[in-house]
Amino acid sequence: MLGADVNNSPVKGKAKDDGRWRSNWWDFHPLVENLQRPVAWSTSSVIFTAHSSQPLLLGRLFPSSKQFVVPSPEPVLRSLPSFEPPSVISVAPNDQWLFAFYPGLEGDGIACLWKRGYQVDSWSVNECWPMGPGAGVITAAWAGAEREWITSSDGSCSRLPLCGPLTPVSSPTLLLVTQSHELHVCYARPYSPSLSFLCCSLLQPYFITEGQSRAAFHDVPSGPKSSRLCIKAAIGLMYADPSLLVAMRSRRYPTTDSLAAVARDDNDLGLPLDASREATSEERPPPLDWGALAEEQTIELCEVKLRFDGSAISLISYPLTPIYHSSLHLTNLAFTCTPPPKPDPSASPKSSPRKDKQPARPTTDTAAISLLVSFFDYDDYNSIPKSEMTSYSISRISPSPTVKTSWSIRQTGERSFLPRVILSFASGWSPYDPRKSSVIVMLADIAGLKSRGGSKVKEVPVGCFTVLLLPDLSDDEGWDRPRIMSPVSRAGMDWPVSIAMSVNRTLLCAISMTRVSIHSLPRPYASKADLTGMHGAGPGPLSPLAMTSTSALAARKSIADVAHILCTSSTPTESVIETFSGLLLAQEVNARTGGAASFTCMEVIGAELEVYKARAASTTDENVKEHLTSLWKNAHNICSVASTLSAFEDCKDEEGYDLDVVWQLVSLSEWAVTFLEHIMKECLLLSDMTDIIPKEDIQMKPEPMDDNPFLLESVSLVDTKSPFDNPALLHLVHPLLLANLIDMISHVNQFYQWLNSLTAKGESAQMARDALLDVVDYSGLNLEALEGIFKSVLREVSAMPGEQTRPSLARCHPVPAQHYKLQTVIQTLSLSTAINKPRLFIKPSDLVDGFTNLSITTPSWKEQGRDVVTKGQLLRRSTGVTCLRCGQESEVGGEAGVPVHILSMWRSWESTWMTRCVCGGSWVGGSI
Repeated sequence: MLGADVNNSPVKGKAKDDGRWRSNWWDFHPLVENLQRPVAWSTSSVIFTAHSSQPLLLGRLFPSSKQFVVPSPEPVLRSLPSFEPPSVISVAPNDQWLFAFYPGLEGDGIACLWKRGYQVDSWSVNECWPMGPGAGVITAAWAGAEREWITSSDGSCSRLPLCGPLTPVSSPTLLLVTQSHELHVCYARPYSPSLSFLCCSLLQPYFITEGQSRAAFHDVPSGPKSSRLCIKAAIGLMYADPSLLVAMRSRRYPTTDSLAAVARDDNDLGLPLDASREATSEERPPPLDWGALAEEQTIELCEVKLRFDGSAISLISYPLTPIYHSSLHLTNLAFTCTPPPKPDPSASPKSSPRKDKQPARPTTDTAAISLLVSFFDYDDYNSIPKSEMTSYSISRISPSPTVKTSWSIRQTGERSFLPRVILSFASGWSPYDPRKSSVIVMLADIAGLKSRGGSKVKEVPVGCFTVLLLPDLSDDEGWDRPRIMSPVSRAGMDWPVSIAMSVNRTLLCAISMTRVSIHSLPRPYASKADLTGMHGAGPGPLSPLAMTSTSALAARKSIADVAHILCTSSTPTESVIETFSGLLLAQEVNARTGGAASFTCMEVIGAELEVYKARAASTTDENVKEHLTSLWKNAHNICSVASTLSAFEDCKDEEGYDLDVVWQLVSLSEWAVTFLEHIMKECLLLSDMTDIIPKEDIQMKPEPMDDNPFLLESVSLVDTKSPFDNPALLHLVHPLLLANLIDMISHVNQFYQWLNSLTAKGESAQMARDALLDVVDYSGLNLEALEGIFKSVLREVSAMPGEQTRPSLARCHPVPAQHYKLQTVIQTLSLSTAINKPRLFIKPSDLVDGFTNLSITTPSWKEQGRDVVTKGQLLRRSTGVTCLRCGQESEVGGEAGVPVHILSMWRSWESTWMTRCVCGGSWVGGSI
């Protein structure tokens, strides 16, 4: 039985294999030994970890298995054996800065700050500085982070108040707590060539400002007494509050004098070699008290104010009353702060005071900050440790306007989980209900079965996640309790020593001494309103995953962790459709308000591409894979149409188009014409089907055409209800996509007419004009006639209600409600003179019987591929980049683009894609 108590642990190395796994006391001991294996999860979905044995910082591009090495600072590179792997890793919330601390083996440690480039795997050392022995970094945090976005159930987005002190003249602003009980503030002023530093004591009141020399406030221990070093620390930031709180746990260590005294006692045989030099009893250090190695039983607290008076930044520290706890081993501590409620607009701040003034009662701020702490208690080293969790509420008390504000610290909850053991916890408010503060606890079982139903398995459950409510740590029954899985060979051992939540709080990365694992965090149970919306009885509220994805898109964060959940086999397709339909609804809601949270439909389409591509890669059913591949390719074409349209709009002025980039516009025109040809071919293949044909009557399957980059793999009829569900046809019946298609056709036609009317002034311009004329003239399409047909269709398509258009865009193919209109469009196209059918299907190059056509090798220009942004040929003149989402390459910003000295409109358009692909994916270096 899982979770059974183990009263007597077996002797290490003599466990009997009875089909069960059991944990022993030494399996949990790394949690109290303060072992450092840090992990950080960035907003661009990169997981940073430290190498297990070398002073290296590694980055993993989640959800792929690709890794890269962050460049080490110069002092570390010069002497690798002198440093340990990084013990602290922290990524700035804006994903532009990265911090790590390399402890020194015998000398100074090195703190390093990196800055990110355009690619998520491009980091360069911005500055590094030494940290002396006994002053190493324990924890790090960032002040001045951007305000977080939250989404309500109706899809509207809003921003939370600023969390932490204001930093108007510094970016970044890094907060570091050191072993010496100090807070270091590292910040960069605008136009400053280097970082600035401020430091204050956390053990006594202290004040320091810019330009003031730092006082020596850390007392160096002398004599036989033990020194105190901070071993655990947490930094707490509060909403709409300039102050921050620091909690610390310390341990006493023997000093060098005490250790030397012990060594002399061990070597002393009672016969001094030089009696005249023997120390007196007053001078001789007393025997070493080995209790000096014990962990202190208090948690020290300090309030720190980071202020800016208009010219200088200052630090003020006020130590608070420490918290006493009898347990000897603190394993984790963290602050959590619930966002304050919205102010009541009916309450007037200018109300007149009462005439009968009464003595003001002490008031406590409603938005209190909580401190969460977990402990281990070893009664003896023959049994599993007992663990418990405690919560404390810390809030301000204002006795009166004339009395200085004080702090109230009280214990609000205590929880034990016997026979389970607390491994770690992740604090923070729920993204589905930010006003409800909670904590996710990672619990370990101490025994379990190695098999299920007599069959051997590769992984077994070894624990679970649970959600607790604050402040009393009671169970939140509105969440599920996902299991923690582990390989059978490692069951009951190798527990995580550090964790990190993903950017959208849906996944958790756990680091043990030997491996890295990803776990799904608890998810809320579906309410009746959610089920009503999923079954089509009205729009209903947004699903939890749709709310999370909306907040991520509003904040321009990665949705890789949400996509990972949507790609699992346990997530039904209808849940995926419901999530994307909710995203599209939220996009419409925020676009109507015109707020800063508005994001485009193309960003939602990019998210769909990511999910459908991942689901296609994970399935083993060839028919399903073929169908999903057609969906994500169609999503990519939708994004490419939008980017091509924006390029033509940016490169056009009153006189025409930019002649300096005529070849770039020709490449985009070629892509646009080829894409139109593909859609027209699909329409003509269905032109004879004037009515919806039952699925069982369809026996033909369109054959793929060679050398067509827009050919979407034919959808298996097992997975579609009609041949009119072809994803490429969605461009003809969705108002947004059809409007983009019309504008793109209009620009290509205008560019064609403009270029044809010009007198070529050089060989290059003549070649560009001839290339475009060949593409358009031999395409079999009359662009002007097509534009007129589509404009007449757009008026009717735009009248479709959102309940029809949103599901089709979420599915990336037409839905039955659009089939009738789609048949009408197809009939109009097939009967019009806008399409030359023989020329559309048979190209002049197909009739040429030459030596090149007889060659079995592919022409070299085809091997080079196409640039996903510019649609031109990849010339391989510079290091390209690869999109993490769609996997295609680009040379944006490289030598293959417009020369740097040409300040063209094209370069301005091209610069918009320096940080992301046309599908919204992040760039990585071409070597990844």
